[in-house]
Amino acid sequence: MVANRLKWRVVLVLMLALMTLCVSAQETAGATIHVVQRGETLFSIAQQYGLNLDAIAKANGIINPSNIMAGQRLLIPLNGIAVSATPETYVVQYADTLQAIATAFSTDTGTLISLNGLTDPNALYVGQTLILRAGASGGVSTPETTENTDTTSTPPVGGITATHRVQSGETLFRIAQQYGVAMSDIQAANNIEDASRIFTGQDLLIPGVEASSPASSLPAGLTALDLTPLVLVEGKTGRIRLTTTNGGATVAIQFLNQAIDMATLEDGVSHIGFAPVPLGTVVGVYPMTITVTDVAGVGTLAFNVQIQDGNYGAQYVTLPEEKLELLTPAVEQNEMDLLRRVTTPYSPDRFFGGPMGLPAAAAMFSSFGAKRAYNGGGLDRYHSGADFAGAPGTPVIAPAPGRVVLADTLNIRGTTVILDHGWGVYTLYAHMNERYANLGEFVQVGQAIGTIGSTGRATGAHLHWEVWVRGTPVDPMQWVYEAFP
Repeated sequence: MVANRLKWRVVLVLMLALMTLCVSAQETAGATIHVVQRGETLFSIAQQYGLNLDAIAKANGIINPSNIMAGQRLLIPLNGIAVSATPETYVVQYADTLQAIATAFSTDTGTLISLNGLTDPNALYVGQTLILRAGASGGVSTPETTENTDTTSTPPVGGITATHRVQSGETLFRIAQQYGVAMSDIQAANNIEDASRIFTGQDLLIPGVEASSPASSLPAGLTALDLTPLVLVEGKTGRIRLTTTNGGATVAIQFLNQAIDMATLEDGVSHIGFAPVPLGTVVGVYPMTITVTDVAGVGTLAFNVQIQDGNYGAQYVTLPEEKLELLTPAVEQNEMDLLRRVTTPYSPDRFFGGPMGLPAAAAMFSSFGAKRAYNGGGLDRYHSGADFAGAPGTPVIAPAPGRVVLADTLNIRGTTVILDHGWGVYTLYAHMNERYANLGEFVQVGQAIGTIGSTGRATGAHLHWEVWVRGTPVDPMQWVYEAFP
């Protein structure tokens, strides 16, 4: 018995040794992915893999070796040979110009304009996919060579450098369709066993799609920048994260004719802010300007951001005769002016974190953003919140901690409470029958602040819930589905 056990142990050790040699041989023959860590440089990464800095730069199309960012995925050619220096497509980054992209990929601006049907070369926007070679598939490319054929635990080499950040409502099947790859390949590349277990904000490696590398450098004073999502939607909130070179830097951002306040984290160089896109914003490309001022001077970066239609639909509402006076434009304008005054101040203290909870144990029956027509009129109003159906007296609860900055009875919203959650984020609760929260009180998540009712301009008992970001109402359900900050 002892001899048999010893025999099997020897066999097991030999098998493990053989598997290790196979994996090592496969890795050495091909390439691997390196995720840049905070503080790393391209030189230190090259030393780590025993490579020349130029080999890694060429494999990733990096023009400026100093311009790498924490979290960036680099293709490491373990044999020292660049796998694919000329991809079929390129995704526009923050500091890019058409000339810089053309130079980075050894082409000319005229070719890029022709391949992509560009009417205004200065209107490039971040996240835009440019075709670099004639005959490219417009965003999906197939690797020319693949030396590593083991896809069960290691992503395929030569085209596994692209990433996709999961957006709210996306499924793995939908993402696979978007890139034209097999869902099972994405699962293998990311070690995902259950295809339903992906989450908003998750970064996925996409096999068979070549990566984009910055063709231009960020300005002085700025070492990293991330806008999520890259393409914004009217009525929703974008998030801006950036890292400055030095602590104590001042960051000023202008977008849609408004200043975006940035919160500075404890490390002194990380900054986060929110970009609310107002309902009714016309689809198009809009400039964003970032200015960083520190001890070394002033650095400015300007780039374009695309805004898409929210496609929120339409609703037709009939009000009883006694409430028709609440449709008067002056009444609506006065109330909106009041709400903007209350929700515009910015507090540097943040009380929320992660996804918000729901404000009531009730079903949502009317979503945010729909154009509304009242009593046969035109579709000339927007629904600025989400409505939850509930019996009168159903508790209304705080979905996140916050301070009460309004507790009053308004003409349209009836009995209303507004909570300040910090960093310019507010939530509003309307049409309540009873109000439990008082002005200046600090409430905790899950605390009852009132009950569902039908006060104000309401056709029946329900809770009208709004989220405001620096004086702009945005889709509250985005704050439920996604983790902010």
